[in-house]
Amino acid sequence: MATVEFRQVSRIYDPERPPAVNRFHLDIPDGEFLVLVGPSGCGKSTTLRLLAGLEPIDEGQILIDGQDVSETRARDRDVAMVFQSYALYPNMTARQNMSFALENQKVDKSIIAERVEKATRMLELEDLIDKKPSAMSGGQRQRVAMGRAIVRHPKVFLMDEPLSNLDAKLRVSTRAQIAALQRELGATTVYVTHDQTEAMTLGDRVCVLKDGVIQQVDVPMTLYESPGNTFVATFIGSPAMTLMDGVSVIDGRATLGEGHPLDLGLSRENAAKLTSDKLIIGVRPENWEIVAVNEDTPAKVATVPLEVAIVEHLGVEQYAYCTPVMSPDSPIGVRGERVTVRAGKNSVKQGDRLHVRPALGGVVFFDPETEINLDYL
Repeated sequence: MATVEFRQVSRIYDPERPPAVNRFHLDIPDGEFLVLVGPSGCGKSTTLRLLAGLEPIDEGQILIDGQDVSETRARDRDVAMVFQSYALYPNMTARQNMSFALENQKVDKSIIAERVEKATRMLELEDLIDKKPSAMSGGQRQRVAMGRAIVRHPKVFLMDEPLSNLDAKLRVSTRAQIAALQRELGATTVYVTHDQTEAMTLGDRVCVLKDGVIQQVDVPMTLYESPGNTFVATFIGSPAMTLMDGVSVIDGRATLGEGHPLDLGLSRENAAKLTSDKLIIGVRPENWEIVAVNEDTPAKVATVPLEVAIVEHLGVEQYAYCTPVMSPDSPIGVRGERVTVRAGKNSVKQGDRLHVRPALGGVVFFDPETEINLDYL
């Protein structure tokens, strides 16, 4: 397949406004499955279209296999794109849709037949190969669209939110199929989605974008456990990480709770990076330890009191969405006024009073000014 290199690439639609893609710089090794993820309007689809040659580059370069393709026409870049809308020819069968591009390229008929047959087996389309799109479900149409890309044997596969039109159950099964297919082909793949669950389950690496700017690129678990900044912390993970501002740092120790403050485990190295006596902390739902439910806590245990607003039951898991109960003069603020706690086997219901504390090693520390993870400063 191929390597892909973005060299400070920008796309500027309006000089009076920030670029849609701003100095995007990233190397994608041969065979990697890279996922671009971020909220609507962050520039992820534009980045994909720049790579495909469907949008012009205003600044920078794009290289495929070391060759600069910044000025190369889309049809000459040897990439194949799977669109959100399938984009199948309605008057053609699945076989004709898959073979159409190859026929236009004057590829030998025996080669076309061989490639279509192989893609048909890989995607389990044997029963649909001679049917038209109108006789197929959304998931089946998407598989035909993927087959059309596969038969071309491109250097790079591009996928622009290919599962967004499918229902939840079909999305899960098709997602697994895409992952298996990419492993079998060993193809360099760039996949765009707004769904962070898709990003975490599919990508070898995930690139998080905001306002056209790369926030962090890393393997999924690193993004989850050690997010680079507060945006990544709240965007990656469902339910989201709780962020608390104004946490005190006294003599190099970050503490939380009243009476007998709980040491949050801030390292000396990270404490030395701070320029104030406050910081931001982040805690994942599973990293809150429930000390008591509807009971007074022991006098020597520092906890954060919460009131349960909503309980979400997800089979073996349940999450309590809580409102913090703090004194009016408390310097600590909770973003969104919501703390999410994985309740586990604890029986909790709306209106309960929880006393929680972060588990040892379960706190992420952020600089209060830049909002960057102190581990990265």
